[in-house]
Amino acid sequence: NNDKYISPSTYPENLTYPEGAIGMVSVFKIQEDEYHWKVTDFEKPSRDNLVIYEMLLRDFTESGDINGAMAKLDYLQSLGVNAIELMPVQEFDGNDSWGYNPAFFFAMDKAYGTDRMYKEFIDECHSRGIAVILDVVYNHATGDNPFAKMWWDASADKTAGNNPYFNVNAPHPYSVFHDFNHESELVRTFVKRNLQFLLDEYNIDGFRFDLTKGFTQRSSTESTASNYDASRIAILKDYNQTIKAVDPDAYVILEHFADSREETQLSNDGMMVWRNNNDLFKRSAKGFQTDFSPVYYGSSDRPVNSLVSYMESHDEERTAYVQLSEASTYIKNNLGVRMSLLSANAAFFFTVPGPKMVWQFGELGYDFSINENGRLGRKPIKWDYLLVPERKELHDTYSTLINLRMEHGELFNATSTLSWSDGRYLTLSSFGKAKNVMVIANFTDKTTGGGVSFPQTGVWHNYLENGTTIYVPSPTMNVELPPYSFKIYTNFEP
Repeated sequence: NNDKYISPSTYPENLTYPEGAIGMVSVFKIQEDEYHWKVTDFEKPSRDNLVIYEMLLRDFTESGDINGAMAKLDYLQSLGVNAIELMPVQEFDGNDSWGYNPAFFFAMDKAYGTDRMYKEFIDECHSRGIAVILDVVYNHATGDNPFAKMWWDASADKTAGNNPYFNVNAPHPYSVFHDFNHESELVRTFVKRNLQFLLDEYNIDGFRFDLTKGFTQRSSTESTASNYDASRIAILKDYNQTIKAVDPDAYVILEHFADSREETQLSNDGMMVWRNNNDLFKRSAKGFQTDFSPVYYGSSDRPVNSLVSYMESHDEERTAYVQLSEASTYIKNNLGVRMSLLSANAAFFFTVPGPKMVWQFGELGYDFSINENGRLGRKPIKWDYLLVPERKELHDTYSTLINLRMEHGELFNATSTLSWSDGRYLTLSSFGKAKNVMVIANFTDKTTGGGVSFPQTGVWHNYLENGTTIYVPSPTMNVELPPYSFKIYTNFEP
């Protein structure tokens, strides 16, 4: 009975826990009030320019709920993101969690708000052109899940051998709680019913599947779990087909990190997979030139726009914290330099074609460790960062770069081209080179110079310094940059 600890402003419909009851108690209402959607014709953003904002409701605002997030939607719209990915919100154990401990899949967690509040939030997002993606956890469920309770071996204190939903022992090395057997038709039916329900009931725009590497009955170890698995592919294709039957345009994103051939097959079926670039951007944030080519789907054999690249996610250490803990003394002690390096990171991130994801407050240089107050513990909420000029400049750089993607879509579709040069500069061109972007950076502590190959001669505009231009007299021109700085040049006006 944790409901009594939920604020009435978050969940005003709370009922008194029945005297003498034990465990979870369900409440049913006959003829539930129908929610009338304001936005009935929402068009999902194209994968070409999808910019996702990963959000943990608990740590996003002081109230830590749907109401708090709703009050910040204008901020997110102004930032320019066009999708929000909510970390798990299906009913989880307790009220203080990342949400990866689900118990009841057909109920939204009361710790964040009422059923109606969730729908209002999605409606308000849609009215601003923002899609809503749910992070869903079907690898496992906690002991409060009815399937775990109904088939339980009390003498062994574990899942019973005749449980038709859960494995007695997980066949893979990543499981926690009770591991679903996705080869079971009962499990497959349950998961598909739940996906259909979330799409129909909440107008959800897509899903990010947690730990899909675990959707297998093949025994594996840490060293073999990523190996090609045809049975896992079949399971995920089945779920994808179910989703697309309800909404052909729904996003399906996998946290997979498996064999390249396997991820390519899943991508060819229309799914997207996470691409973790955290190590690359931590390195550059500490003042080292870095090869960013893995950010681009074109550097692999994956289909166009099938990689959701990110510099940070909820699972990685904050890049700005790594600056404070591992960079040179000069960088550690100079906020302006740290934010400039993070801006350079953003320049090499957002100008690369393909879907992108930002972990909340990355646009403000959030620099508390993932282990602050324990890995899963509450983190400080730092909206006051917006009042710090250096951090506000980083925020504005994010916004300008996201806007570049939205206003010049031809630079980010399947016909665009991208070329790299040793982490120092990149060239982005639309079809026929009608529009070109040059991103040049110096992540080091020394002034750098050298020849930069421009796609064309003539006047180029400094995209982040409106009104200033340079003249490029020949295809190769020396460009000198001071330490910890970057430039973005375009052959079109900002």
